[in-house]
Amino acid sequence: MTQPAQVASPADERNDRDPTGQPVPLLVTHLDSETQIRAAFTVMQQLRPQLKDADDMLARVQRMQQSAGYRMLAVLTNTNVIAIAGYRLQENLIYGPFLYVDDLVTLGTARGQRCGARLLQALQTIAMDAGCTRLVLDTGLANSLAQRFYFRQGLLSSGLHFSMTLPVST
Repeated sequence: MTQPAQVASPADERNDRDPTGQPVPLLVTHLDSETQIRAAFTVMQQLRPQLKDADDMLARVQRMQQSAGYRMLAVLTNTNVIAIAGYRLQENLIYGPFLYVDDLVTLGTARGQRCGARLLQALQTIAMDAGCTRLVLDTGLANSLAQRFYFRQGLLSSGLHFSMTLPVST
């Protein structure tokens, strides 16, 4: 699988500005080091409030990296993480090879900068480069804002996701 180039995008009028008033470019890149992954905690916690702290998130990410090839793609402004997409390349009998998006979240103060769209576009490229035939993600039925965003990005609802909470073994 090829990694997308680290692309700086021209900033629009809603992006942060540097001290001279110039727009700060946004960078789309993978987060690979422990320091980078920890730096994403504040953003990820907005989507996954059950995460205790950056160390808890790092431990979970490292387990998922080893067991399922989980990766984190982020949008950065300067060195600050403002949006994240966590994903895995998978294969099953329904889709064949596909890219599954586990997490997609933009920092509340960075919404409106097209970060989610940039991440989805980069994920599409990663999926196609890896020979995937689909990009798949789940969202809660009550999450109408996310659903509207996904429809605008060309994703269509193709089923319902069912789950069951299992008792914890002690």
